[in-house]
Amino acid sequence: MERRSNNSEYPAGKTAVVSLTPAGAALAERLAGAWREERPVDLFSPDGSLADLVQRIWNGYDSLVFIMAVGIVVRVVAPLLRSKWSDPGVVVVDEKGNFAVSLLGGHWGMANSLARQVASALGATPVVTTATDVQGKPAIDLLARECGFRPLPPERVKAVNRAFLAGERVVIYTEWDLGDVAGGRHFEILPWAGEPGSPGAPDCVPVFVTSRMLDSLPEKVLCLCPASLVAGIGCRRGVSGSEIVEAVESALRLAGRRKESLRLLASHTVKEDERGLRDAACSLKLKTAFFDSGVLQGVMESNPGLQDSGFVKSQVGVGGVCETAALAAATEGRLILPKTRFGRVTVALAEDGLLWSASGLAIRRI
Repeated sequence: MERRSNNSEYPAGKTAVVSLTPAGAALAERLAGAWREERPVDLFSPDGSLADLVQRIWNGYDSLVFIMAVGIVVRVVAPLLRSKWSDPGVVVVDEKGNFAVSLLGGHWGMANSLARQVASALGATPVVTTATDVQGKPAIDLLARECGFRPLPPERVKAVNRAFLAGERVVIYTEWDLGDVAGGRHFEILPWAGEPGSPGAPDCVPVFVTSRMLDSLPEKVLCLCPASLVAGIGCRRGVSGSEIVEAVESALRLAGRRKESLRLLASHTVKEDERGLRDAACSLKLKTAFFDSGVLQGVMESNPGLQDSGFVKSQVGVGGVCETAALAAATEGRLILPKTRFGRVTVALAEDGLLWSASGLAIRRI
């Protein structure tokens, strides 16, 4: 009979542990017990088809641990694989708990780290075959994953990691202080204030940590894009989602910033029921945040020079919405695009001054 924990959903951030036999189920219970205070875990034993069970839970977990033979897991997950950037990390453990094998998603899926954690919990030997780990070299996708940055274009990751393996010089030019997150892993990191032109020596493989579009830099460059931008939105009643999306994209182009770094749409609470804003957030795959007039007025008073409209104040109780909402939602943020009108939509862009890594370490703008 299929067995699982009492959670009614499969929320991201959890680990699923799948076993087939009583011995495997006992090992799964040991693992869940060891992790009780560290991470949420759901246990599964299929009633019927293992393939059907795995297909059902595949997209609901950041990582899956299978307690069974590697060959079984390979055949079950193969039809589900799409991309290393979206597939969960997969670890396989034998039924005696001797080995924890990182099978898929070693870096981006964090399977290498998970295999070591499984091994520690069970007294097993972790098996990691990723070249950079085996050679004791840094890996740019692992750094990106731990910082919460998105590598673009993703196909450049292999070239940068090959450069590490070949002993070539890789330089990370960054607008963010990565010291605590990258500490002890031998990255060469140099501060960069976002000036036009290519910084540094021509004999290096460059990586840039920035939300900026880098049209003036060399073509074969990898960017690590932080989710650091907030779009503050003001709009007329009845505006469509497509109008808001077009306005946001136009604002990003005007500011020279990447769409991939946008993390949130923010506005006044009077816009919470605005269908166009909800549709735009859905289309852009972003969350929304809404602030009342008191909060936005506080932002206005703390930031002299923001646009202050008597008409807007008569309508919603505060003299500006898009700039104040953007700053209210951005952690220690600053405006990078002031209020700009695009038809029936106004947009302001703010960038965070503080981000948090996956391990909870602070990442501050330089």
